[in-house]
Amino acid sequence: MPTADVPRVFVVDDQVDMAEVIAESLCHRGYEGNALSEGREALRRLAAERVDALITDLGMPEVNGLALLRASLKLDPSRPVIVMTAYSSLETAAEATGDGAYHYLCKPFRLDILCRLLENALNTR
Repeated sequence: MPTADVPRVFVVDDQVDMAEVIAESLCHRGYEGNALSEGREALRRLAAERVDALITDLGMPEVNGLALLRASLKLDPSRPVIVMTAYSSLETAAEATGDGAYHYLCKPFRLDILCRLLENALNTR
């Protein structure tokens, strides 16, 4: 059962398997990982629930990762957001970090690196 002192992290990716693998990995490392596959659902839940950090894919239909980043920071400017993408470019990296992303990761990446980034982000929150 989740408690308030366990960091709650949303992992949003339209590739459901990817979101679930990351969320499960976070659970094994002491986080409450929540896999979401739709940006609209993530927006609704970010506004209604306690979320300590957000990990989001950049390229998703309807509500993309940049829209989630902006909405998340509007709701809670101190909430760290890590953006991940399989289609990296300097422009999207600059846009994401310029809009306030804590970090920008290119897929594929190692889960231990993501977890280290998340830990650092939550410690500096």
